[in-house]
Amino acid sequence: MHPHAAQVGDLDDETDAPVLEYGRDILVVDDNDTNLVAIEAALAPLERTLILARSGTEALQHLLQQDFALIILDVMMPGMDGFETARLVRSRARNRATPIIFVTGLAWQDDEVLHAYELGAVDFLVKPIRPEVLRAKAGVFIQLQDRTRELHDKGEELRRAQVRAHERELAMQRERFESEVLEHQNRQLADTDKRKDEFLAILAHELRNPLQPLQTAVELLAVDDQKPVPPRVRAIIERQVHSIGRLVDDLLDVARFQTGKLELRREPIDVGRLVEEAVSECRPAAEARRHDLTVGGRGVSPTVFGDPVRLVQVMSNLLSNAIKYTDPGGHISVEWGNANHQAFIRVSDNGRGIPEALLPRIFDMFVQERVTGSGAGGLGLGLGLAKRLVELHGGRMQASSAGPNTGATFEIQLPVADSATLSGYHPDGDETAPVPRALRAVVVDDAADLRELVADLLRMKGHQVTAVEDGPSAVRVIREQRPDVALIDIGLPEMDGYEVARALRKDLPSAVLRLIAMTGYGQATDKATALAAGFDAHIVKPASADKIMRAIYGDSETP
Repeated sequence: MHPHAAQVGDLDDETDAPVLEYGRDILVVDDNDTNLVAIEAALAPLERTLILARSGTEALQHLLQQDFALIILDVMMPGMDGFETARLVRSRARNRATPIIFVTGLAWQDDEVLHAYELGAVDFLVKPIRPEVLRAKAGVFIQLQDRTRELHDKGEELRRAQVRAHERELAMQRERFESEVLEHQNRQLADTDKRKDEFLAILAHELRNPLQPLQTAVELLAVDDQKPVPPRVRAIIERQVHSIGRLVDDLLDVARFQTGKLELRREPIDVGRLVEEAVSECRPAAEARRHDLTVGGRGVSPTVFGDPVRLVQVMSNLLSNAIKYTDPGGHISVEWGNANHQAFIRVSDNGRGIPEALLPRIFDMFVQERVTGSGAGGLGLGLGLAKRLVELHGGRMQASSAGPNTGATFEIQLPVADSATLSGYHPDGDETAPVPRALRAVVVDDAADLRELVADLLRMKGHQVTAVEDGPSAVRVIREQRPDVALIDIGLPEMDGYEVARALRKDLPSAVLRLIAMTGYGQATDKATALAAGFDAHIVKPASADKIMRAIYGDSETP
């Protein structure tokens, strides 16, 4: 093996990327020291450092350490000749462009010239070498490399300048974009803030509307608390409480939509009966304003698969709007039918209509442009909720109007239930309701008025009731009395309702005790948390007497 085979192999296996690399020094390879001295003297005016090598192997070692501007290579050398050395130099991608001038003491033969060119030679010199010729030839290659390097540097400088200009342009565009986005966000915030203020003003008005008759009714009852409550006053109180509850339900539905927690309880629904139920609910309001309310169906009533409570809510909203935005003595029509496997319900009126500019936004939340001077427009939630409920059922809702004072039409389209859906529906079986019985109950709430009213309601129903105001007292009383049922508020002082339930389930694991969470927290997560804490049922305030009585007996029992 050649003594320098390892170094030669290192050069031959080089896998650098094929890029042009030029150094500043000149590599001179010759086994004769006299020739080295002569070449060194001839090239001194070029003011370049000369690296002298006395064999091909030594030359290759220098190439591993640095790049060169020019290689002057003797052909006839012992061991590795100039041709073999040139072949190994050219085998390295990094040095393939390094110019090589071959030097020999013999006359060049054609085959040797061709072989030299194949190995990458750029010129040939025959000894004895004339210094000015060698210097001129070497100078040409060095100047060419200098110009190439200058062009490369200029190109890099231009590229960097272009990059900087591009970055400046991007920065300016980004600044303009951010400025536009910020301006747009500011406009949106200002619009949102304005709509929030309008919403709060309308909310205050909508709350005052039912609160005023409630206050008047209370004052009327206080005149002579011995007299029974007149039916008319009782009806006013029930109606206004229902109105407040509806406002709260709408606000809660908005929150449920935004969190994706609104659930549908689907079942087959006859569209004709759905319309009939909604019309029955709204007919008193229509009659109060002397409207002519007509209902008509086309063909056989289609069946849809949906939540009847929610769809009646949608229909009632459309009818309530038609009644509200039609002057007294107007005409309202409800049509239903089946077209292209889509059930439709169409509510039309000859009322105030919808401005063209408002139509695209009529289903947006908190849109209150239709609010009247008396505040009769509501919170701007109903249509938005109605449209989203219809879309949850796989349907769509649209509105049309020719403009102010031309009336409006709202249409609901719902997919007709197919046979597979109907055959796959299995309603919950009815259970025989047990006979109601008197229970021992505990009511726990830190709100004194609510606590005492619920306790009085249960006493009127024949139950034995104890009322307490905080968590520790609730745990103590329930441990002592072992009641059948306890209605417990969640937001109690000192010890909240969840802690009360956990403590009771731990202390009374075998007791037949029904725990009911009665709270203002109405999200699905609140119900899940209550059940996990040990409650058997979860009802949301405000709760009707019927709902409370059903809860204390259990969902399957009828009070």
